[in-house]
Amino acid sequence: MAASTAPLKVVAVACVLLLLGLGVYLAPLQPGVVALQFTFTPDAFARVLESWGPEGVQRFRHHLPIDGLLLLSYGAAGYLAALRTRFFSPLKTWLSMRGLALLLPGAAAFDAAENLMHWVLTGADAGVTPASAGWYLAAGLCASLKWAGIATFAFAAVIAWMRR
Repeated sequence: MAASTAPLKVVAVACVLLLLGLGVYLAPLQPGVVALQFTFTPDAFARVLESWGPEGVQRFRHHLPIDGLLLLSYGAAGYLAALRTRFFSPLKTWLSMRGLALLLPGAAAFDAAENLMHWVLTGADAGVTPASAGWYLAAGLCASLKWAGIATFAFAAVIAWMRR
């Protein structure tokens, strides 16, 4: 008997709704949130925050708890899609389904670490010190690893779809 896909459907719908809602909520921030994610130095980080202004920084901070729900939903959706559907079965000959199943949960873990660092780095008492400078690099690396995991999963999905 095949595993139920009902949990996948629930988390996929939650993921889409959260993504759309956060997209609308964060749309006023220019440059967009992705610009902040790919900063690796205190100066680059500060330039993005300056362009947002204090209200934009607060908007960004307010989105982080909801983003936590988003990362849980996309992590779960990727895991369930890889293990509970046949969608990726054309890739079984050259790709481990367990490895594929862990891509989005891994990306979500990096996303959570990035969010925690961004929470601290955008706080009222945040400031650049020699001890904190490495946190900007770490946050940028976490974001990069998150996007690499998401892109790899998406690439696998396109290849699986093309092979169907």
